[in-house]
This record gives sequence, structure tokens and C-alpha cells, in this order.
Amino acid sequence: MKKTLILLIVVALADSGCSHLTKSGRQQAAYARYVRRSSYARAKTQKKFSKRVKMPTPEMQMEPTIATSTGPQSVTAGEDSTSQ
Repeated sequence: MKKTLILLIVVALADSGCSHLTKSGRQQAAYARYVRRSSYARAKTQKKFSKRVKMPTPEMQMEPTIATSTGPQSVTAGEDSTSQ
């Protein structure tokens, strides 16, 4: 029993498979935490903004313009008729 326990401890210490003990492993773990937190925060803010009631945008309704004259009028023609 003691031999297997000692052998297991020696194998665990000799194996450098634990990624948290190396510099690159710690960097990768920190980046994974950063991505997880930022994606959670982004999803939270998107959910917050999607729940917000949106005000309808006022649409400009143009009234149709009705032309009262049938053709172009001359400025001088109107003055000649009033001056005579």
C-alpha cells in the first residue's frame, strides 16, 4: 500500500502535465477566465438593452400638395394687366 502511494506521488511530481505550473499555462488559464467573464458581461448588457422598451420613431407624414394653377405664369404678364 505504501509503495503504490509513494509511486503515485513520484509519478505525479515527475509528470509536468499540470498546465497551471508553467507560465504559458497560467497565461492560457487567465485568458480563458477573461473571455468567460467578458462574454458573460456582454450577454448580460445585451439582454438588458433588449428588454428596454423602444420608443416608436415618429414618421414624418407629408400632406399631398395640390397645385392650383394649370401652367406656368409670367411675372410680366401679371404686371401688364394691372398697370393698364
